[in-house]
Amino acid sequence: MISTAYARWTPDPVDRQRVASQIVEHAGDGLRFWVEDGAVHTGLPWWEFERATLLEAGLPSEQPAYSRSVIPYTAIPFTLRARLNRVRIAALRRRAEDSGFPADPVETGLDRFREALWRQAAELAGVEVSTPASPRTLILTHDVDEEYGWPGIETLRRVERDLGVSSAFGVLSQRYTASEKDLQSLIDEGCEVFSHGYLHDGTLAFLPADELRRRLSHFFEVYPSMRGHVRGFRAGQLVRSRAMFEVVAEVFDYDLTPPNVELGGPHGWRTGCATTIPFVDEHGLTHLPLTLPQDYFLAFIDRLGPDQIAQRWLEAAQQVWDVGGIAVHLIHPDNVRRRPALVRAYRTFLERALASGAQVQLPREAMAG
Repeated sequence: MISTAYARWTPDPVDRQRVASQIVEHAGDGLRFWVEDGAVHTGLPWWEFERATLLEAGLPSEQPAYSRSVIPYTAIPFTLRARLNRVRIAALRRRAEDSGFPADPVETGLDRFREALWRQAAELAGVEVSTPASPRTLILTHDVDEEYGWPGIETLRRVERDLGVSSAFGVLSQRYTASEKDLQSLIDEGCEVFSHGYLHDGTLAFLPADELRRRLSHFFEVYPSMRGHVRGFRAGQLVRSRAMFEVVAEVFDYDLTPPNVELGGPHGWRTGCATTIPFVDEHGLTHLPLTLPQDYFLAFIDRLGPDQIAQRWLEAAQQVWDVGGIAVHLIHPDNVRRRPALVRAYRTFLERALASGAQVQLPREAMAG
């Protein structure tokens, strides 16, 4: 069991083991469960299925083509990159043999099935399952992909200050160097800073362990005052691998990389960890999945207007909260500068989310809770 959901439903570890013992693994080809002879039988090996899903066992392992080019992708103007990506994603959509899992814009089936299975097993084990309050937790994150995006931080913070909320900013260590004074100012204001990696070139996940370790540790060489403050990491463009996470666990306490679902990202047409709830991998690293659609896809691939974008975010957040998950939002300061209308979408989303009872937390607060 690696989802943190189990501890939430049955906090006592002895009771939790009693419940787990009622779930019998059976080979099968259907995702279903039934009760027989005092045990909950699943239509396939549940723990194995859950683990493989959360850890994205089927994630394509090939390094993205753009990251293998002699010419860095950043040398291509952003507008042209977005146009090329729209063509690539349209082609992926046409030729993909698509199972529809994880679902777009949010996959909640895994979380719903897990809870139903756990409650049935708890009843057989005579263990009372708690029904914790489901706070409408919202985490606001901003990846600063380029030095160009730095002025966009203040644009986003003005919105957040108006509404009395704080957010977390992902910063690179080699592609640009931020001012430690500016980072400290964000922290003093109640925000959080996390590492967004080294170059944002799509190679981290495929580097030898020693080089990956050097690049991750480089963050604290460039920003020594951030030791003790920066505990989290998110890989650029969400390019990920199990080998990368093994080294990330040596340097950081938690990770913000895996998307609940991503269509047309660097790894292909449809990928994701399919959960809205934090989970712990085999290296002891806690992952906080990105559960709301990214601003990039909505604004530059689907080319939606600000009201449409805000509505998409709100609808996705409601789906997440309905299963007791954490709504993790991402909007890039770089993109706010490229498309100022995103600021209106962000403000509308925040105003309506807060009015609905959303409680904004920082990533470190969510991990502590």
